[in-house]
Amino acid sequence: MKPHLIALSCLLSIPLLGIVYIYLNRSRGASTHSLLTDLDEQTPFLKIFIVPYLVWFVFILVCFVYLAFKNRQLYMKTLLLYNIGLVICYCIYAVYQTHVPRPEVSGTDWLSRLVQYVYNSDQPYNCFPSTHVLTSYCIMKAFASAREISRPIRLSVSTISILIILSTLFVKQYVLLDIAGAIAVVEASYFIADRVKMRNRRPAVIQELGNKRFLRMDQ
Repeated sequence: MKPHLIALSCLLSIPLLGIVYIYLNRSRGASTHSLLTDLDEQTPFLKIFIVPYLVWFVFILVCFVYLAFKNRQLYMKTLLLYNIGLVICYCIYAVYQTHVPRPEVSGTDWLSRLVQYVYNSDQPYNCFPSTHVLTSYCIMKAFASAREISRPIRLSVSTISILIILSTLFVKQYVLLDIAGAIAVVEASYFIADRVKMRNRRPAVIQELGNKRFLRMDQ
């Protein structure tokens, strides 16, 4: 269990980075921008989507723990890219703060109370790119690439991830450009990681080819 516990301890990097978000998640007055579009204004507020929005907290933890035991290399890669994505998001928040207008929720049913709880505990600032979407999309890509994981599990993870992404719109926590920005950050992180990996592998491949050629000449 020791290797698994060491790997799982790396998850502490997420709440540690979250301390930065707490500092950034406050209004900076006139310097706050809005990315609201006409399509966002036409998107209905559906309080039922607060359920997948809050499921995100448990879902992400379960997925990371599952990957740590199933495919540790993919787990470490996903966690690293996620942390890089968070750093990118926080850097954007520091220089370009956005704001999302929220509807007035006055109901007393349990769904309305959950929405009110989220609104009260999370200020409507620093939304571009969406960290909720960033994590969900990152997890979805990781599971989709893991062919050793059964297809039903991969489909379930993709379905829940998509519901979480949609929930950010329907509970009015984020707008469309926030989602697009998060997906762009993940794709850019994967692209850079793949290019770095290819560059590091190139000398080893050249050396291997050279060794094979030398052995062939020696024979």
